[in-house]
Amino acid sequence: MSRVYYVKLKRGEERSSVIKKTIKTLEKAPFLDLIKDTDLVGIKIHFGEKGNKGHIQADIVRHIADLLKKKSQRVFVTDTNTLYIGCRSNSVDHIKIAARHGFSLENIGIPVIIADGLTGRNFKAVGIDGGHLKSVKIASDIAHSDFFLCLSHMTGHMQTGFGATIKNLGMGCASRAGKLEQHSNVLPEVSPAKCIGCGICLKWCPADAILLEGHKAIIIKNKCIGCGECTVACKIGAIETKWSESIKVLQEKMAEYALGVVKTLTPEKMYYLNFLTHITKDCDCMAKDEPPICEDLGIMASTDPVAVDQASVDMLLKINGNDIFKKGYPDIDWSIQLKYAESIGLGSTNYELETLT
Repeated sequence: MSRVYYVKLKRGEERSSVIKKTIKTLEKAPFLDLIKDTDLVGIKIHFGEKGNKGHIQADIVRHIADLLKKKSQRVFVTDTNTLYIGCRSNSVDHIKIAARHGFSLENIGIPVIIADGLTGRNFKAVGIDGGHLKSVKIASDIAHSDFFLCLSHMTGHMQTGFGATIKNLGMGCASRAGKLEQHSNVLPEVSPAKCIGCGICLKWCPADAILLEGHKAIIIKNKCIGCGECTVACKIGAIETKWSESIKVLQEKMAEYALGVVKTLTPEKMYYLNFLTHITKDCDCMAKDEPPICEDLGIMASTDPVAVDQASVDMLLKINGNDIFKKGYPDIDWSIQLKYAESIGLGSTNYELETLT
């Protein structure tokens, strides 16, 4: 039975108190005693889309970084580029939005590194031999970390019902090709109305599956390997992929990707915190300030990614007396990700909750 630590928070609680309680949960991390002064220590977070305010705030990360820097000066904060076209789909714009939200070297004392490279192409293939995937594409700079702290903001989600640690690992640590692999089994398509015939997609296609015809790009379906490079290369969004994966398969692939992260880093060098604060109907990828759908509950922490998510949803159901995630997306069974993650050995849904005071 996995141990999960819980500290209670309430909406409007003073920031100093929130930070103090965050550090209290982090001090339970067994990996703190294992960190050497030469180790690269990554803090995984979602910087929040432009206009989003519910994401974990930068001042909290600054105090976490201060604690970790007592062990190693090679601490960094990281995320990966998005699959959809926007201000987090390349490292230049991504770092700019991170800085706008307070995540800069000057403000938090550690550098921001986008783990899958300038345009999301940098990854390490990790073998998992899963039910859907035999290997997964984990962002290079996450795979090469020595220790890894995963900070997740628990929210609802339009495709997985809810998102917390498993989603932050599986989707959040995947390269853009890995995100595409999880989301879709349909090949990219060109919109002739949007295509300007610039030919950039031809340059980046590794399978030579694109040609220009009448000053418009055309994808040769029997040559396309579905890698998604063309969707990354196209700066105007003329090449898109239909999100056709079933909700069940998407959640299961996401869990397999999460397993890939754990396999490349080892469980003893990882720790997970879920922030059950400003819980919204949608995830922090939404470019707007969504209102919370329930009261703030606190912080969950564990060495087990499945247990920390299970404990988080159990607490949410208990306090609210109803399934607010199901209310937001009634057709989505969010429990799939937990059950499948347990079945493939990512962690356990059985846990012992210890409340910190």
